[in-house]
Amino acid sequence: MTQTLAEARHHIVVVGAPTSGQSARDALQAAGTDFVIGKDLQSSVFDDDTDTWVLTNAAGDRVRADVVIATGPPPYVPWIPDIAGRNDFRGDSFHAAAWDPDFDPAGKHIAVIGTDAAAGHCLRRLAESAASVTVFAHPPRRFVTEIPLASTRAKRWLRRRLRLVDHEGVAATLAGSAIEALTASGLRTSDGVEYRVDAVIYGTGFTVGDRASDQTLVGTRGLTLRQAWSEGMEPCFGVAVRGFPNYFFITGPDIDAQTRLVVGCLNLMKRTMSTRVEVRASSQQVFTERAQLRPAPVPAAGSAFDLSSGPADDFLGLVDTYRGAATLTVSDACHPVYVRLTGHVNPIDGRYHWQGTVFDSPAQPLPVAALQLARTVTLTVGERSAPARVVEQTPWGTHSVAGVGAPPYALN
Repeated sequence: MTQTLAEARHHIVVVGAPTSGQSARDALQAAGTDFVIGKDLQSSVFDDDTDTWVLTNAAGDRVRADVVIATGPPPYVPWIPDIAGRNDFRGDSFHAAAWDPDFDPAGKHIAVIGTDAAAGHCLRRLAESAASVTVFAHPPRRFVTEIPLASTRAKRWLRRRLRLVDHEGVAATLAGSAIEALTASGLRTSDGVEYRVDAVIYGTGFTVGDRASDQTLVGTRGLTLRQAWSEGMEPCFGVAVRGFPNYFFITGPDIDAQTRLVVGCLNLMKRTMSTRVEVRASSQQVFTERAQLRPAPVPAAGSAFDLSSGPADDFLGLVDTYRGAATLTVSDACHPVYVRLTGHVNPIDGRYHWQGTVFDSPAQPLPVAALQLARTVTLTVGERSAPARVVEQTPWGTHSVAGVGAPPYALN
C-alpha cells in the first residue's frame, strides 16, 4: 500500500472523541497526539511497507497515522460462553464488562466465572458487601500459583506484606474444579459439588461482534481481528493486541492505568527512534491465560512490548507451535511444566528460532533462584529435548524461554 497525495499524515491519531477522563486527555496531549478523527470511522488498515495505519471514514476520507489510539467503542463485545444450563439459571447474570447498573451485591452469594481483567477489577468491590464470592476458572484462563521467594528474613517480611495486601478485602474462594453445568439455583462442578448462588457474573473475555466488518481493523500482513481472536480473548492490559502494531485501545475499566502504558510505549518509540511497537506474543498469552483476581499492575512498556515486528504467521497457522506438557531440566533437576511454544526459520541466518512461555506446575513450583543462576536449561517434550535460554521472568511469575536450532517439538 502506498501513500497518495490526498492522504493527510499525522504522527498520533486519536480515534473517537477523547472523553475518557481529564487525566487521560492531558497525558495524551503531552505525548503528542495531534489529530482526532470522528466516530464514523469505517476501516483501519495497517501498511507494512511504511509501518503506518490508513484510516477511512464513512465519507471516504483517508488519514494516515504512525500511531492510532482508539478511545471510542471497540470492535469487540463481551463474550458469554454457552455453558450447559445457562438459560436455566433464575438469578441475576451479566458480563463484568457490561455491568447491570441495578445490581446490588449486598448479602448475595455470587459466582464469578472467568476471570478476565474486567471481573478482576470488581472482585474487591463485590467481596466488600456480598455474603460470598466464589471464582471459577474458565478456559483459556486458569489459576496460577505464586512462585515462592527464596527464604530470607527480608523476603519473609515482604511475603507477609504482599499476602496481606493481596487478600485485604478480597474474601473470594477459588473453586478447584471445572464447571459442568448451571442449574436453576446455582451451578455444579465436575466433581459433583453443587453451589447455590444468587448471581453469576461472567469474566470470560471478548469476541468480535457480528456487526463488525473484517475491514474494521486489519493488522500486519492482512490479519483481521476475527482471525487473531478466538472466543474469550481480550487486549493485553486492555491496551494492545498481537498482530496490530502501533494500535492502542483506551476503553477502561482503568483508564488512567491504560493511558500510562500507552504513553510509556510512545516514549519508548521516541527514545529508540522506532517506527513499530507491538505487544509480545508471550505477554498476551500470559495475560489471557491467567485469571485476574485483582486489577492487573501496569508493566513497563519495554517488558511487554517489542520494538520490532513479529510476523502474523503465528495467528495464521503458518508457523510451528506446541502447547502442552513438558519437562524443564535445571541443574540436573527435572520439573514438570506447561508450555506455549512457537517458532520459524529466520531468513537472515537460515536457522530455526523458537520461543515461548513456561508455566510452573502447582504441585512443584519452579526453582526461581536456580533459574536465575543457570540461565540455560533443557526443555523436553516427549522424546525430544533442546537447550533453551531463560529470557526473563515475567511480572506474572511465568518465564519466557528461547532457543536456536531444533526445537523440543515436532516440526510441521
